[in-house]
Amino acid sequence: MTKVTPMMEQYQKIKADYRDAILFFRLGDFYEMFGQDALDASKILDITLTARNKKTTPIPMCGIPYHAAENYIDKLTKAGKKVAICEQVSDPSLPGIVQRKVTRVITPGTSFSENILNRKANLFVLAIFPKKDYFGLAFADLTTGEFNATEIQGIESLSSEITRIAPAEIIISREHYEDPEIRTSILNLSEAPISPCDFYEEASQFLKESLHVSGLEGFGLGNWPFAIQASALLMRYLIDTQKETLAHIDRITAYHKEDWMHLDEATIRNLELFSTLRDHEQTGTLLSILDNTETSMGGRLLRRWLVQPLLSRKEITARHDAIEELIQSDTTRNQLQENLKLIADLERLLGRLSSTSGTARDLIGLAESLKLIPEIKELLEDSKSPLLKELQRNLTPLNPLVDTITAAILDEPSPKLTEGGIIKSDYNDELDELHNLMKDAKTALKNIEANEIKATGISSLKVKFNKVFGYYIEVSNTNLDKVPDHYTRKQTLVNAERFITPELKEHEEKVLTAEEKSKQLEYEIFVEIRIQALKHIKAIKQNAQTLAQLDVLLSFAQTAIQRNYCKPELTNDPQMKIHDGRHPVVEDMTFEKSFTPNDTLLLANKTEFKLITGPNMSGKSTYLRQVALIALMAQIGSFVPAEACRMRPFDRIFTRVGASDNLVKGQSTFMVEMQESAYILNQATDRSLIILDEVGRGTSTYDGLSLAWAIMEFLHDAIRGFTLFATHYHELIVLADRLEHAKNYSIDVQETKKGVLFLHKIKEGGINKSYGIEVGRLAGLPTPVLDRANMILRELEIEKQPNSEKISTDQMGLFARTYASNREPGKLTHPALEKLQDLDINSLTPIQALRALDELKHLKDD
Repeated sequence: MTKVTPMMEQYQKIKADYRDAILFFRLGDFYEMFGQDALDASKILDITLTARNKKTTPIPMCGIPYHAAENYIDKLTKAGKKVAICEQVSDPSLPGIVQRKVTRVITPGTSFSENILNRKANLFVLAIFPKKDYFGLAFADLTTGEFNATEIQGIESLSSEITRIAPAEIIISREHYEDPEIRTSILNLSEAPISPCDFYEEASQFLKESLHVSGLEGFGLGNWPFAIQASALLMRYLIDTQKETLAHIDRITAYHKEDWMHLDEATIRNLELFSTLRDHEQTGTLLSILDNTETSMGGRLLRRWLVQPLLSRKEITARHDAIEELIQSDTTRNQLQENLKLIADLERLLGRLSSTSGTARDLIGLAESLKLIPEIKELLEDSKSPLLKELQRNLTPLNPLVDTITAAILDEPSPKLTEGGIIKSDYNDELDELHNLMKDAKTALKNIEANEIKATGISSLKVKFNKVFGYYIEVSNTNLDKVPDHYTRKQTLVNAERFITPELKEHEEKVLTAEEKSKQLEYEIFVEIRIQALKHIKAIKQNAQTLAQLDVLLSFAQTAIQRNYCKPELTNDPQMKIHDGRHPVVEDMTFEKSFTPNDTLLLANKTEFKLITGPNMSGKSTYLRQVALIALMAQIGSFVPAEACRMRPFDRIFTRVGASDNLVKGQSTFMVEMQESAYILNQATDRSLIILDEVGRGTSTYDGLSLAWAIMEFLHDAIRGFTLFATHYHELIVLADRLEHAKNYSIDVQETKKGVLFLHKIKEGGINKSYGIEVGRLAGLPTPVLDRANMILRELEIEKQPNSEKISTDQMGLFARTYASNREPGKLTHPALEKLQDLDINSLTPIQALRALDELKHLKDD
């Protein structure tokens, strides 16, 4: 067995404590990786793999320069890996093995790297504590100090929260991680890497000690044992990875799902709030339209508001009134926006200053931002709206702190804290003395050189300095015979010799000592000022949150001005009246022609249900989405794309628009469609807005129509929320005519000699044509295919009405079938047609109709 060296023994001992991380083991100027770590890292980083102990038992090995580590760490965390940074903590020049320890663990959710962070999005770590059908959740952004917790019930609620939070990393206790059912369930809900975390302390006590409080009731966690467990798990994880206290995490914000409108995963996805369905891009999303924020903090808050629509009329109206006032005051709005452009990311500045990654430049950024608070506060002084008044009160000037930072820190300080160049002159007397000594030393050095030239007569003699040999006198070989006896040789070169003298040695010690002392003193002064800044952490965080709110309100105001949005009117009456409503994203993308606006009228006990028919490409889905987006925008406090909007706030917005296979869960398109539909039918209320597009199209015509029919009846009779139901099943038009609170609507189409013209205008009344072949023509199908399709359609229509000379222009009938190549077109019959002729459709109840359909389904050809 090969004997392990002391260094490798040290490595193995440290690695044993960080089995789930790639260990960056510091050896001189490199971070080295060994074994499986080297194999994994070399592939991800595309670096050369070598081996240690090649002649005996080879150990895979690779390394990177320590000064370039950040980029490599970024690549590893983006790949879902953790990186444990193991530094040398003792003097390498001392005898024996260098002592090492892990100083920080960087994970996908705990990075401070600008290459990883999206300045307008949070980087959340989510902790989940499962308990039967309940879940304690806690999620935090280490870079900003935001820490939230809640308790929820049901896997659907967990799925929605994970979608809303969009964590970069998920952790659960090791006990739950080892339960394959729990781990698989969570993995199915998120692409974020999931890892176990050990927790031994009593959760409640640990949190109180970490947050320096006597109880958790003040955070709203008193009666939430599962949320406490999740919070403790997360706090322990963050402390373990950072290897230090987290001063900027000073509170936990407990929230209830009922605090705002709950948006499920399907609605967030279908309305394309953050990414498009097809390309998963931000361009073409609601966020891309509404985001005119000037600060990173405002950008992050806007994302939060988008998935937390308000329920309270008072709160919604407060935002609307604030936006209206900002719109009406051009001068104030413009001056506020100009000030916000100069505001740094105060939340992440605090995050860095609270950790070892903060620099003097962060202090300058903090001071320059806080310097603007008095002016912003003054600009809001004459505000009339309650919300703007509240924001004005919440802004707290911190002039003494600004003065301290401004007086101490250079305007453009060095990015490194240990190299000097960060503290101004005249701030610290001792530092000034050291700086003067260093300046005088330069003059003294010139005097030494002049004196040595005069004493030796060597005119080419030079007194120089480098980091390796320090100070020395350099004499060319041609003048060596003139060198005095008291010169001590230090280094021999090809054309010269280098010497040291007692006087020069004394000078060297004085200068180097002064330089080291000044660097150390500058760092100590920086630390003192950082501590002073962190004493104001609560006031700074409140300023940051207030500026973020102001930024989002200004963004909404700017968007409303640029895009001609109106102020929604909120009412207690159950209604939704939209005049000339527009889709906020689609209207931005209609470069060649203007967007066609549409009205919407939904009234309780009158028109609660709209059945919308019309061909593909006519604008049904656009219309459905625009109504949902207008409702959502109104309830996040934004103005909306319409000439007028009057509505009662909804408790939920549900959407089922399109579907796709979920291969990971082994679910077909139709299964996904049915699950989303079932969720809506089980969760919606009479205060909900329900958007359904093409329910039942993922299965056979009989099944699909039956399901769409039954779902439509259930929504109308049992739920009675405001519903927009788009369909290609023209048979449902008759049902809508029968239902008391339902009406038929369709997308207007104009037939011309050149083809079909889609007018994108919604009108009352159904339409029984789908124009599928015309859509195929627009899509570019070959002419022979289109001609053949028209021929088959005409033959099928003849079959549908065999006793009539008139050819129907309906799309394929309910019982139409594709002709086999060996059957004569137009000669197929079906016993269901004869059975249908005997039915009195107008007298059938819905249940009787379904039974009749079921009987027809089982009839066979002759």
